[in-house]
Amino acid sequence: MSLWTDLLGVQIRHVGAAGVPTRVADLGAGDPVVLLHGRGGHLETFARTLPALAAAGRRAIAVDLLGHGLTGRSPSDSYTVEALTDHVLAVLDALGLDAADLVGQSLGGWAAALAASRAPDRVRRLALIEPAGLQPEAERLADPTVKAAYERGGRAYAEPTPEAVRTRLAGLLADPAGVDAELVQVRTALYRPEEARRVHRLVRAADNDRSLLTPQRLSALTAPVLFIRGEHGHTPAAVVEAAVRAIPNARLLTVPAARQWPQYERPGLVNAALIDFLDKENPS
Repeated sequence: MSLWTDLLGVQIRHVGAAGVPTRVADLGAGDPVVLLHGRGGHLETFARTLPALAAAGRRAIAVDLLGHGLTGRSPSDSYTVEALTDHVLAVLDALGLDAADLVGQSLGGWAAALAASRAPDRVRRLALIEPAGLQPEAERLADPTVKAAYERGGRAYAEPTPEAVRTRLAGLLADPAGVDAELVQVRTALYRPEEARRVHRLVRAADNDRSLLTPQRLSALTAPVLFIRGEHGHTPAAVVEAAVRAIPNARLLTVPAARQWPQYERPGLVNAALIDFLDKENPS
């Protein structure tokens, strides 16, 4: 697989979302599905997801989050998850979408869940891939494996060499050999500008503890929810399972031989699960 072939036919453009030039990749026609990447990521995270959703009769739209990728910076210089959620809802406005299905990975999953909580009429279905926000940062980083991955990511921001970026991406995969050379080149180029690195530092430093996806907050979600976790993901299985139990209409898929990016490592399995969920789960 290659980014060139995976993204054939995708329309990539910028839309103005609350005054912020926002890069989107748009493919297919039908009911819209908006895909949101994780912290430090960019829309190419979903290069292996967009074609499958489009082939299944969906309009698949991947978005660079506020300050990420080639999207513009925050007018207020705020990069809390709440600010990112504001931007997600503004993107729906910019695309003329009264409502859409949301698929979010890591930080994008956190923002997607908050968007569904704040604007339930705008989110039909919600798929959360290894979502962030289920644990306080201090608790999360108390795990040595997670802390080591966090530090590797920091090195990629501080000195974005291809080697550092490859190491960062390898930490997201159960099989480090699965890192795509083109993706390394894309991410290295996106991290290289000093302003991009400054934004990533602000994203990491943001105080998001008041916006955690607590059982109480999750229990108020009205949209059907699919949790997708990697078998070797960083969030403890018990934490994910407790989140699933808190939501009235939720199900869980654990993807074997995957870590933080199951949609990238096991695209066939994850794409089939997403399509089945979007086709069969009726919004309340």
